[in-house]
Amino acid sequence: MAHLKPPHHVFILPTPCDQYNPLFDTVQSTENFVLQRTKASKSQFLNSFLGTIQNVFDTKQAPFRILFRRQLNAQALMIAEAETQKNIDHAWSWIQENFVLGLQVLDDAQEKEEWVLTKIRSLVTRADKGTDDITSDEKVRSASRAFRQTFNVLPSERLVSYYSCSFHGKMMNQGWMYISENYLCFYSFMLGMETKIFLELKDIGDLQKEKSKRGVFADAIRVVMKDGREYFFSNLFHRDETYDILVQLTTLTMERLLRNTALEHAPGQSNGDDPESVKDVFSVDVDSLDGNESPYSPTPTTRPLRLGLEEQKRDSQFQLRFNLPTSEHLMEESSATMVHGDKTDMFHGRIYMSESFLCFICTEANPCVLALPLFTIRRVERMNSRSAMYALNILTWHQMRVVFRLNGPRTQCEKFCSTLKTNLKLQVRAMRSLKPFLATCFSEALLADRPDVAEKDSGLGWIFEFPGDPKKLKNKSKTKLWLQYFKDNGRNLTMNKAATFPKLIRVGLPNKLRGEIWEACSGSLYLRSMNPGEYDKLLKDNEGKMSLSLEEIEKDLNRSLPEYEAYQANQGINRLRNVLSAYAWKNPDLGYCQAMNIVTSAILIYQSEEQAFWTLNVLCDRLLPGYYSTSMYGALLDQTILEHLLEKTMPVMSKHLKKVDVQLSVACLPWFLSLFINSMPLVYAFRVLDCFFFEGPKVLFQISLAILKVNGDELLASKDDGAFMDVLKKYFSTLDESAFPNSTNPKARALTKFNELMLVAYKEFESVTAEMVAELRRNHQLKVVHNIGSFTKRSQLRNITSGKFSKDEMSVIYDRFYSALFYGRSQSGRGSNKQGEARALDANTFVSFLGSIAHWAQVDDDQMEGDEVHPIDGSPQHRRRGSTSTTSTARERRRVVGKHFISRLFDRFDDNGSGILSLQEVTTGLGDIIHGDMMSRMQLFFDMHDLNKDGTLNRDEILGMSESLLFIYRYDDGDTYLPAISNFIRNAFEFAEKVEPEKKEEFVVEDEGDEDDDDNSKQAKDTEESKEGESGAEGSSTPKANSGTTPQPQEEPEIQMSLPSFRMVVLADETLERFFDSGFSGSFKLLEPLDRQRGLFAREVFDSLLSEGRKLAGSIAGGIQSRGRPHHAPTSSSSSSLPVDTNKSTSSIAEKDNPEAVVVPKDKSTPTIVADKSKDNDDDEDDDLEEVTKEDATEDDDGEDEDDEDGDGDDLLDEVEKFLTEFDLEGGGKKDLGLTSAAGAADSSSP
Repeated sequence: MAHLKPPHHVFILPTPCDQYNPLFDTVQSTENFVLQRTKASKSQFLNSFLGTIQNVFDTKQAPFRILFRRQLNAQALMIAEAETQKNIDHAWSWIQENFVLGLQVLDDAQEKEEWVLTKIRSLVTRADKGTDDITSDEKVRSASRAFRQTFNVLPSERLVSYYSCSFHGKMMNQGWMYISENYLCFYSFMLGMETKIFLELKDIGDLQKEKSKRGVFADAIRVVMKDGREYFFSNLFHRDETYDILVQLTTLTMERLLRNTALEHAPGQSNGDDPESVKDVFSVDVDSLDGNESPYSPTPTTRPLRLGLEEQKRDSQFQLRFNLPTSEHLMEESSATMVHGDKTDMFHGRIYMSESFLCFICTEANPCVLALPLFTIRRVERMNSRSAMYALNILTWHQMRVVFRLNGPRTQCEKFCSTLKTNLKLQVRAMRSLKPFLATCFSEALLADRPDVAEKDSGLGWIFEFPGDPKKLKNKSKTKLWLQYFKDNGRNLTMNKAATFPKLIRVGLPNKLRGEIWEACSGSLYLRSMNPGEYDKLLKDNEGKMSLSLEEIEKDLNRSLPEYEAYQANQGINRLRNVLSAYAWKNPDLGYCQAMNIVTSAILIYQSEEQAFWTLNVLCDRLLPGYYSTSMYGALLDQTILEHLLEKTMPVMSKHLKKVDVQLSVACLPWFLSLFINSMPLVYAFRVLDCFFFEGPKVLFQISLAILKVNGDELLASKDDGAFMDVLKKYFSTLDESAFPNSTNPKARALTKFNELMLVAYKEFESVTAEMVAELRRNHQLKVVHNIGSFTKRSQLRNITSGKFSKDEMSVIYDRFYSALFYGRSQSGRGSNKQGEARALDANTFVSFLGSIAHWAQVDDDQMEGDEVHPIDGSPQHRRRGSTSTTSTARERRRVVGKHFISRLFDRFDDNGSGILSLQEVTTGLGDIIHGDMMSRMQLFFDMHDLNKDGTLNRDEILGMSESLLFIYRYDDGDTYLPAISNFIRNAFEFAEKVEPEKKEEFVVEDEGDEDDDDNSKQAKDTEESKEGESGAEGSSTPKANSGTTPQPQEEPEIQMSLPSFRMVVLADETLERFFDSGFSGSFKLLEPLDRQRGLFAREVFDSLLSEGRKLAGSIAGGIQSRGRPHHAPTSSSSSSLPVDTNKSTSSIAEKDNPEAVVVPKDKSTPTIVADKSKDNDDDEDDDLEEVTKEDATEDDDGEDEDDEDGDGDDLLDEVEKFLTEFDLEGGGKKDLGLTSAAGAADSSSP
């Protein structure tokens, strides 16, 4: 006998609970386990009141649960819970089968508990891997189960957090807000009034912190969707925390949306790469469901997703603060005091440690920032300090001493020192490559008193001279200042950014040090030191390959700073080509975008190829994210922020520009994309870059606002875009002129307009901080992304041949197409790097897409939505017909049939056989189905099931089509489709062409030993042949073979049904004709979105009353009918009217009335009664039958789910098998429809 498999998503990690909860009744119990269900009150008011209490206190529980009795503790452990009696009974049976014998062997109570809990934990962590059911937080597990049950989402959807709050609709509803990876939901149940809100994070257009509607408490959040709908939530006691989580999740969602809606994907990918092999999700075998892997292989529990997001946020802030690589994660931190070098000044702040860095930042007014790579530390000593318990004396590679006095608790300090010791041991290999790396830094040569020694591969300025006059730029004096700074504060990797560091940056960097300081400020110096040789490897591995990005790069090479001498020669052009190509290979999703060549060509003047490559990485990935993508999302976002800042700081200017219809982005967008390199003279543009690499993007806003303010009078006089641009061009061309030419003060006359610009930027716009820019980016990013999405949608739809679809229908197809891509990619956890594949449906995402527009295609929802749900209030949520009335095996079989059908539809849409579907292919395929005629749809079905492509359907292909029709019809109410499909099979077998198989005889040479066979064997053979001759009317016609031959058994005639015959069979049945005429095409709902918010309270109450009425009517009718007929001959009408187990009732009566009755089972499930008629007791028979019938009817009222499982579930496939048995073609016997056809759904050995 096959072992029972554990049910999915029923067992949970053991949770302590009260066994004697007054809200639960015990249904079954053993020595070690208890099965309980919630008490169902007949009072609707009491049910509503209890539901309200559970909603307010977040104590909603499943109606069924299984407890483990702890002998050592009065408190029990809940190990399983379910929404249906079917699932809990399945779990109970599995426990009895797998645990009872094992517990009987064990005597010690502690051993029993450990044995049971180990198996349960192993089962849950293996079956529910990647879900919240194995999270270490008990509250999160409980809330996640309530969230999934309430909103009917996939088990893989993880809950981030949940909060008690109020929703302000027509009235204020107190409930719970659930925030998951992809959704924002709210649920409330107050005195019978249920409120459900289900919002997708990708559709949120704005998030705003608000005060309550009375304007008293700052405890509210307003959520604005992109279609204008608003949702107001108040009474949030953790409002800021909720807001931060929503912002973080929507930011991640927007990044995924941008990858989905980009106009071009992976432009940097090689054109010669083959598409990735797409995993075929349709190749599912029922036999594979019974894997041999042990269900007890242990898997560790996971942490709540919220903690992961908090760590991600903390790591991101840590990386941005110290400009570290994204591979660094914050491991330890502590309050500390730093003493740098031989100075006596002490800096009080905090010390941080990651895998490869030891960082310190001063929290006082005196600024001090140090990011020290661990591989630059020569020695660490612990010092005796009077002022601190732990003091670490660190000697760097450059012989600079740094002392850190840890001020935290003892345990924290000990943990910090232990982690530091461990991390230092892991840096030995990196330390070995440090010396050759430092040889590429000019600061080393400067301190070695060899300032004129240039590295072989330095910036182009070493060869073609640097822009500007060195005397005017005062390079020598600036170099001396930096030399002294390096001696006092360290250099390159070990440099401490002290108070004088920003001043040296703002006055301008010396030419030969500029490239290295840019690296140190931006953090690219760390990337280059930690990835030696990667740049050369990229160029070598991709040599000779071509991509779209490389083609665009070649077009722009000669347009990159043509005024600079180096880019008029092959040496400069080759360097620029190498850097841009290497970055395109490293980041194929971004590849190359115009304006990258301008910035890179400027950087190459001061840096080598490898230096410029890593600086470009930091620029595109961290400093200016989204600037150089195909959608230019980052640049457009910053233009929105600039307009916002202009309105706040210069409202008169902002109103004037709106009045004369001047678009600010027309002038300012090139400033941001080229970092002012194309707008200002190069000498001044490099001064802007000095500040930009040190202070970040806020400098761009400060300088832009300063430009508009300095030229405010002229700009207010402009009336159109042309005059506006002329004013700015004239100003940029005169930046080197004196700002005060008529002043009598010589120092004032020496100030240029650029000096004035920088003064205005830093003094008058000092309020524009990095934190403000980051906050504004978060606030405006949603609107910008949705605007980009709308623009991309319009652009793509203009290029799509829509056929007969309307604009609204095409809009729905587009939205569902990219929604399937969005959620499909997030669940698979991977993105595509192939050109065009990121915007195409593969086998996985096509299933989701089709399920979003056609209800019958929701194959993955069968198991999730299958079971009848019994809420706490006792009102059942009635399921769709056929959704889960089958057993788990039958449900899997049906799921396999559905996926095979969708697989053939996928192949039908895929004209070029690429394994992916573009939006155009999906539109064309849907158009052929929805707007085609009845004959074309018949041909579609015929071709999809003609697997051998011979133009006819054989027996197995006909059965495969019947399975597909059953799959599509499974949600229809009523049983009209069962006779229609039965007639289809009967007529198809009858009218199909019969083809007799070729008769073949196999001649066998007899051995001499055969003559020695005894007479008994010959007699047995003759007897067997005579029985074969009598077995049937046609059996005697079997030709006899000669003594030297072995006869082959007679084969059935093959059948072949052509397309005209198929059409005739369909048109002969009204139901099938209606299906192909309008039913199938009408099943695709483009303008009616599927309702995700099911089970509204009013509908539940109505369904509950209707269900109770049917139960009562069925019980009365069954009792009346049972009185009027003998118990040993139940009729079919009785069994259909009375929803009880007839065999069980009859056997009980037989055993009661006649103790000598014998129960002879026909099979495992259907007993037959053979009674001794000589002892009939007709007088008591009717009374006994009435009593048993009432008892069985009462039992069935309590366990209606079990009867429903046997009532509707298997009839979908079993009904067809019955008709096949009746229609025995040419003595072929019964045909099995259980997925044994050539459609290849599963093995015939499957249950």
